[in-house]
Amino acid sequence: MLKARDYTPAVKFGAKWLPQDLAGMIGLPYVGNIYYIDPNAGSDSSNSGTSQDDAFATVAKYYEVAVSGNHDVGIIAPSGGTGRTTETTAITWAKRFTHLVGSSAPTMQDTRAGISFGTGGSLTISENGCLFKNLTFNGSTDINVPVTVSGDYNSFIGCDFKGSLNDTTGDDTAARALVLSGAQENYFGMCTFGADTFTRSAANATVEFASAASRNFFDSCDFVMAVDADTPVHVLFTGTSAIDRWLAFRDCSFYSFSANNATPVAAVMNLSAQTATGHVRLLGASVSQGATDWEASASGRIYMMPYTATTNAIGLAVNPT
Repeated sequence: MLKARDYTPAVKFGAKWLPQDLAGMIGLPYVGNIYYIDPNAGSDSSNSGTSQDDAFATVAKYYEVAVSGNHDVGIIAPSGGTGRTTETTAITWAKRFTHLVGSSAPTMQDTRAGISFGTGGSLTISENGCLFKNLTFNGSTDINVPVTVSGDYNSFIGCDFKGSLNDTTGDDTAARALVLSGAQENYFGMCTFGADTFTRSAANATVEFASAASRNFFDSCDFVMAVDADTPVHVLFTGTSAIDRWLAFRDCSFYSFSANNATPVAAVMNLSAQTATGHVRLLGASVSQGATDWEASASGRIYMMPYTATTNAIGLAVNPT
């Protein structure tokens, strides 16, 4: 068997491979400084964040030392507990090419590395070109919008945007798991939005799009909620031009749970505020369960693959009514 240490003598004598040497493992061909965050055993006051046993405790501390444009990476590497930090300050992620990755088994839900927002905590991603991978974003306190994206060209892979797991929040019309405001051309791959462990009863939304939040792409994502009223929706447009051009969902699932199937939600989406031209593209095998219709009142903005044999309709997107 060929061994790297036989061809790299420094390794044989105790030198270590650093994360910078293995950048491709976190999905980036190049990285700058690596910082570690351990929600269980880290410290913001006494540690430097430069190794696992000298890790920070919060993402806020990592963000404080990261350098914009340097391709720095924060790795949430839990040594126990829930694997999620407790953030009690509002973080505005305004440093481009600054990344955050969870070191835990990759799952679409409940990834055991991520951020839990306490009172006063939230995250606003306002810059461009950042990677967020293998993370859960959640909280148990009454925070209506824990995560907002206003920046462009960012990538979210394997992230679980649960929102606030709080019945008070579920009864609030302003509650969202994620808001995209002016955010364009972001990618969400194998992500989950919302949660079915608390009940929503108000006319709130899992994800809100506002102010030309255009060309965002959702790939193989799940949208989930539990309800005891028909008023919540998964997708909400606010403003007369929530999107410009298009928004795409490919192979996405929109699920609503109601005890004994008693209360299906009236619609998956509410696009009624949009008056400017814009299109929602449901690509591939996107499916809804637990909803009466895609929209309570048809806007004519949704296009999907026809599933009825119609003359000359093969491959042509159709407007469902």
